[in-house]
Amino acid sequence: MHSAHQRVSISLKDLVDDYARVAAPRHPDAIKLLDYWRGIVARCRGFVIGRDIPVRAIGRLLKNIQIDEPLADGSDVRVRLSGTAVRRRFGTDVGGALHSELFSAADFRHHLSAIQEVIRAGQPLFLDSKLKRGAREELHSEVVLLPILDRDRATPLVLVGIFYFQ
Repeated sequence: MHSAHQRVSISLKDLVDDYARVAAPRHPDAIKLLDYWRGIVARCRGFVIGRDIPVRAIGRLLKNIQIDEPLADGSDVRVRLSGTAVRRRFGTDVGGALHSELFSAADFRHHLSAIQEVIRAGQPLFLDSKLKRGAREELHSEVVLLPILDRDRATPLVLVGIFYFQ
């Protein structure tokens, strides 16, 4: 994984995803999601789908949430669920899609590595992402990756919050 504040640019056709790993989120909704996750983890020793999400406490953030499930062999990640605001990034609902289908080869490797790191370390990861077309910034977002568990409390998943600055 890239060190904090190191910038990486990935080409996606005529778009470039310029992202940097950051130490902490700054988008107010990203902070709210992180605080909620930390509170649940501190009280319950884990964050579980069905028990801790969806809930009214973060109801207005659900549109910005994606649930990712790594394949058993670790070769890819499937988008299990994708909120409506995530469509802004991809132009369509990506629920059910594999990351390898959504991203360029280099960007896919980055996403897979980030997902694996979050699961392995059991800790959040934060990215500042600027999707650009030439010199023009199309979309600026903050991405929060949080380790969670499936309903069986054994299958690792990652809750991804995508929060736009524009």
